[in-house]
Amino acid sequence: MLQITQNELVDVIHGIEHPEIANTLKELGMIGDITINKEENSISVTLVLPMMTIPISIKEMLINSIANGIREKAKGSKLKISLAKMNEEQRINFMNLSKQNWKL
Repeated sequence: MLQITQNELVDVIHGIEHPEIANTLKELGMIGDITINKEENSISVTLVLPMMTIPISIKEMLINSIANGIREKAKGSKLKISLAKMNEEQRINFMNLSKQNWKL
């Protein structure tokens, strides 16, 4: 059974930084729903992308960042990461932050 609380899980996920932008995924608007199902020992997270056509390698990098952050705190849990697309306002905010804080 999962020993992590919803608040602890949210804190972990909200602290994950984008690999190429000096902001957390939360600050960039890339985290949607976060759900724990203790009976099924599972965690569901929605990763919200600025566009669905971003390269697969970037999607995998983001998914792995989330998965690695969760695995440290919720060992043995089943993890499902769903993808969603940002609305126009979210995408504009993401693009502005990414331009300001690009690491490379």
